[in-house]
Amino acid sequence: CPLKQTKKGCNNVAKRLRGLHDPPSRKVFVSGLPFECNDGDVKRFFEDGVSGGEVSTELVHLKLLKFEDSQRCKGQAFLTFDSDEGAQMALRMNGCVWKDIEEPGVSKSKKQKKGKKDGGADKVEG
Repeated sequence: CPLKQTKKGCNNVAKRLRGLHDPPSRKVFVSGLPFECNDGDVKRFFEDGVSGGEVSTELVHLKLLKFEDSQRCKGQAFLTFDSDEGAQMALRMNGCVWKDIEEPGVSKSKKQKKGKKDGGADKVEG
């Protein structure tokens, strides 16, 4: 497009907020997340798990990879912490079992599967 004009440095604020210029020692790639999780679940899991130690840390940026058609989680995410210690503690969580951490003040209701209510077994009369 010959009429397009660009300004140098106009996207620096957005890049800084996304954590693109953060040192790589603060960034962590995780996989093996459940498909049903969302941004809030992952943020609570890692902030609660990491801050369980003596260092308080915050998750600055979270990029949850999702399927394009269904918008479900692919089970992978990129995390950026505010400190190197937070990223190191997240790496020490390798092999931890995922636990659902409920959002404060919100109760989760269990979803019922559609279909049979009697346990799923077909009854044969005869």
